[in-house]
Amino acid sequence: MPTGYTNKIKDGISFNQFAMNCARGMDACITMRDDSSDKEIPNKFEPTDYYQKKIKEIKVELGVLSELSVLQAEKSAKQKYKKERERYSKYIEDANDLRIKYKTMLIQVKDWQPPTPDHQGMKDFMIQQITSSIDFDCNTDYYHDELKKITLLTGQQWLEKEGARLLKDLSYHIKEEMKEQERVASRNAWIKALRESLN
Repeated sequence: MPTGYTNKIKDGISFNQFAMNCARGMDACITMRDDSSDKEIPNKFEPTDYYQKKIKEIKVELGVLSELSVLQAEKSAKQKYKKERERYSKYIEDANDLRIKYKTMLIQVKDWQPPTPDHQGMKDFMIQQITSSIDFDCNTDYYHDELKKITLLTGQQWLEKEGARLLKDLSYHIKEEMKEQERVASRNAWIKALRESLN
């Protein structure tokens, strides 16, 4: 049975076409994984602009942060505190609602009498699926722990924490931008070498 790569051999494709089709499955062409198989491999890949955009956004945020007064920061700290508490409380509420729905279904499954002994495996499977989902989807320990950790910061504390977070994010995106440039250069060198070997 032909694969997506070998299927066109029966149509008489050339060695070069076959090699370039197979190149799509290599790491150098990873960014083309969702593209149509008919899309030609470019001579040169371009780096994503994602990291550059994030770097600009973070620099803007750092600029805004540096202009905030302690009083404005205090207001932002209170808003963040409230929002975080609401977010984790909502997770807990949603998990508890889901637990009720799962347990209601579990009662129905346990009450169900399989029509034949061959159906008992299905019932057991249904029970296993629900109980494992309860364990995974309805465990609120993490959210309760996070709620306990949330503290209302002073304006100055919030400014320092936000500044540190933004600087950490900036450092991360700068490093990732450099890695992206290296990855693209490596991919382009790989494609160039392949094309030269096929000429």
